[in-house]
Order: sequence, then structure tokens, then C-alpha cells
Amino acid sequence: MDFSDKYESPVKVGEGSFGTVYRCKNKEDGSFAALKVIKDKKVWEVEKQILQEADHPLFPRFIDAGESDGEYYILMEYIFGDNLNDVLDRRKGMAQREAMRLALTIADGLGWLQTKEHPVIFRDLKAENIVLTPEGDVRLLDFGSACGLYGERDSISGTPGSSAPEQFEGEEGLSADVYAFGRLFHYMLTGVNPLSKGAEDKFLPLREFDEGLSYSLELLIEDCTVEDKSERLPDMYCVTKRMVEIAACTPASYKKMEKLSAKKIKERLERGVIYEKNIRL
Repeated sequence: MDFSDKYESPVKVGEGSFGTVYRCKNKEDGSFAALKVIKDKKVWEVEKQILQEADHPLFPRFIDAGESDGEYYILMEYIFGDNLNDVLDRRKGMAQREAMRLALTIADGLGWLQTKEHPVIFRDLKAENIVLTPEGDVRLLDFGSACGLYGERDSISGTPGSSAPEQFEGEEGLSADVYAFGRLFHYMLTGVNPLSKGAEDKFLPLREFDEGLSYSLELLIEDCTVEDKSERLPDMYCVTKRMVEIAACTPASYKKMEKLSAKKIKERLERGVIYEKNIRL
């Protein structure tokens, strides 16, 4: 493939299981684009279609796609910023207000994918696939693992520690992204990386890290990360709805919601529903 007429020589910026990513500078206006080169035609076709239709601020803007010399490429908006995993590792988590704002954007974007006419499962949601921009926004990258809900599965995809356990048996549905979202949101609030060594022993209820954190968010994360998918929140629309209800509360209604959430958590513990065991892979 030859982009020399319009772009300067591409610079390699990343490589994953499904492709290699380069940064390209437009000779005319100085803007940058991300060039992803993929060898697998099926992976390319799925990712291209999703990006072409992904009209949501969480996702990079699609520019072009094509094939050259047996390789397939996608040209898209280049997102400047810091990898969210690096940010969380440095800061050891985020303040609840900031984490809530960013997580709502992520939940809304995933919910948008799931409520399309042909629903899409991201399948590999984790901090490494998210960029925090200089403006303080989050953008989600790398659709290499994504697939249609009713599409064929050419391979098992996911990351142990962040992805739902059923994914590794090839049985994922919409709630698989719910599970991964819960793990990510917990990481954002606590700084405990679900992919780090010994992370499972540290995946504890939010308020064991900080008693100032919300009972309502603790309950939400618990409902997202239940190992049994039949007991988990069913899709990202439900997650987003819960988050908006929490965010939109008046001080009085938030106090009431916190009281009800604390009561529900206590009742579950009394029934012997142990939070840690619900989410252990």
C-alpha cells in the first residue's frame, strides 16, 4: 500500500494480536491518522464495518479502508493521549466523580454498540484499549476482538482477569461486556489492576478500599461482575441506566439510594452471597 502522495512515511506505534498500527501525518494540513494493517480478511471486514457505523464520540472516526498486496488496512482518526492503564497505574485510581464521568462515556458507547440493529460485542474491554485525551475524555480503540452478537466466532477472544469467564468457552453474549466493564470500573475507582499478579485476592468491595466510596456504585459493580451470567446485569443499556440514575440524584435522593444499596449489600452478605467468590474466575 502506498500513501506517499498524501501522507509522510508512517511511524509504527503499536502491535497486537490482530494488526499493526502506524501514525501517519497528512502532508497538506498536518493532521494525523492511524493506519491499521491487518492480515486476516475476516477480522478486517468486521472491524471495518463496525468503525464505518460507529457514530459515537467514544470511538475513532473512520476515514478509509482497502486492500493492497495481500494486506488489509483501515485508516482512522489518530487519538492523542495517555493509555488509561498507565494513568491508573501512576495515580493508583481516580476520584469517584472523575471515574464516574469517564465510565459513563464508556458505558454509553458500549450500550450504543449493543442497541444497534445488529448488536456488537466488544469482547476485550480493558484499560490498555482506552486512551485518556489531553482534554480529559476517553476514547476506545482496537475493535480486533469485536464481533456481531449473532455472527460467527472464528476464535475465542478475551483477556483472563478482565473478560467474562464464559467467553473462554465461546458462549459470550451482551452481558460479557457488562462483566468486563465492572472489572474496569473497579480498577478506575481503586487502582487495583485486574490483570496484575494477585489481583483476584484484591478484588474486594469498593468500601473496603475507601469508606467514602459509594454503596450504590459498589452494588452496581457487584451486579456487573457476578460469575454466573444469568445473575448478572443483562446488557450495557441496563448498566448505563443505573449509572445515570445515580449521577442524576439530588442530594436527598442520593442519600436514600445509598441507604437502600447498603441494606441490599448487607442482606446479600447475610444470605451468604460472598462478593469475592461471585467474581472469581
